[in-house]
Amino acid sequence: MPPEKKSLKSMKAKRYSDEDVRHMPQWVIDIKQEETDELDFGKSWTIYRVPTNLLEVQKNAFIPKIISIGPFYYRDARYKVMEEHKKRFLFLLLGYDNKDQGGNFGGYNYVELDSIMMVMDGCFVIELLRLYHKFCSSDTVEKKVVDDPIFTTRWMLRALQRDLMMIQNQLPFFLLQELYRLITASPRKGCDIDNISLIDLTLKFFDPLLPKDESQIVDVDPDPNEYRHLLHLFRKSFILPIKRRKPLRVPRTGSTVAKPIFHYQQTTPSTRTKQDSHFIQCVTELREAGVTFLEKPEHANIDMFAVEYKNGVLKIPPLFIDDNTVPLFLNFIAYEQCDKDATPYFTNHLMFFDRLVSSIKDVEVLHRTGIIHHVFGSDKKVADFINKLCREIVYNVDNCHLSEQMKGVNDYYKAYYANKWNVWWTRLLRDYFSSPWTVLSLLAASVLLMFTAGQTFFALYAYYKPPKQI
Repeated sequence: MPPEKKSLKSMKAKRYSDEDVRHMPQWVIDIKQEETDELDFGKSWTIYRVPTNLLEVQKNAFIPKIISIGPFYYRDARYKVMEEHKKRFLFLLLGYDNKDQGGNFGGYNYVELDSIMMVMDGCFVIELLRLYHKFCSSDTVEKKVVDDPIFTTRWMLRALQRDLMMIQNQLPFFLLQELYRLITASPRKGCDIDNISLIDLTLKFFDPLLPKDESQIVDVDPDPNEYRHLLHLFRKSFILPIKRRKPLRVPRTGSTVAKPIFHYQQTTPSTRTKQDSHFIQCVTELREAGVTFLEKPEHANIDMFAVEYKNGVLKIPPLFIDDNTVPLFLNFIAYEQCDKDATPYFTNHLMFFDRLVSSIKDVEVLHRTGIIHHVFGSDKKVADFINKLCREIVYNVDNCHLSEQMKGVNDYYKAYYANKWNVWWTRLLRDYFSSPWTVLSLLAASVLLMFTAGQTFFALYAYYKPPKQI
């Protein structure tokens, strides 16, 4: 039995005294009385374990640092400290404040709470999102209204944001939505958030991991049933712009969209041809062929997949590689690798950069043009990270949002080298004009050759036409 279902059923089976019920807020009683059969436990919410090969790329990107959410790390001793914060947040939602002492809060003891792990984790997440909204909505003077250790300890909030974006540290979103509905229905708890949706609270909380332009509105589907967990929601906030701008030709697995019928006699590109069209050269070789690389800053942080190619010019939105984005990208990719219905936008995007980067020199060019921003300390680490990651990824050439751009670059590259004069000119530039020193050497050799030729000419001239003697 799935741990989510087991936890909620155990919660339903638990009996409370009349005294306990009398002290419970109404929304808590609603949870006790909720018929669990009404919840869609057959929904494929897809909370996966990370594949071993991706764990080997960067293990600490998938293992929470300070908090366990959901069943995968439940009762893990490494996260024992945060269990106290979970219980504290739950009691705040129940109506008790920090002045209550001891292990018994109005009849609810810690032993009883172990049987409702999913609800306690969900309440912690919701209260964290609500307090963060309250914290960010206040000015500098009023930020003290959120007087909580999680917000007063500077490093803890960012660690929580990273941990709650890990694929093995998720809760079903419909569970969070149901808890949020019950909590906001309470006059005591619902009056301080101005009817803000759980989706908006979530996007606001995780935005610092990969900031977007504040002037741009993230247009996401308002239906909470469209999201499987927090990771899925935050990922969709990046892929919805490109899906609306340019839907993929190939429907996702399980899609209800009718597929075109192809007859056996119809000529279709071979698998090898498709792979060749997606295999582009590295940055260094493309630049030798005349391809220009430019940063595309316009709305890049709202549509990071908006790569453009036209007439030998490749415009790429900046890719930020730091302590926040690396774990985020890896968990997005792990989700896309595990879920059959997830369109692999992040996978394709990183594979595109893997094609461009084959050496330190390629990273240097992209870093200098503003396309890659990193804090790794050296360009070599960036190249190693991208190449190591993409060796562990299954790449589907039939479902890539960059197919047209890569085909355009490929055709330009092949057309350039189809002309022998271009090949000779490229070799001349590479061998003799690749650096100032080679240019100086070439000039010095040319001057020396000119002096030698002049000396030889005058010597021969004097030999064949000696001066007349008077």
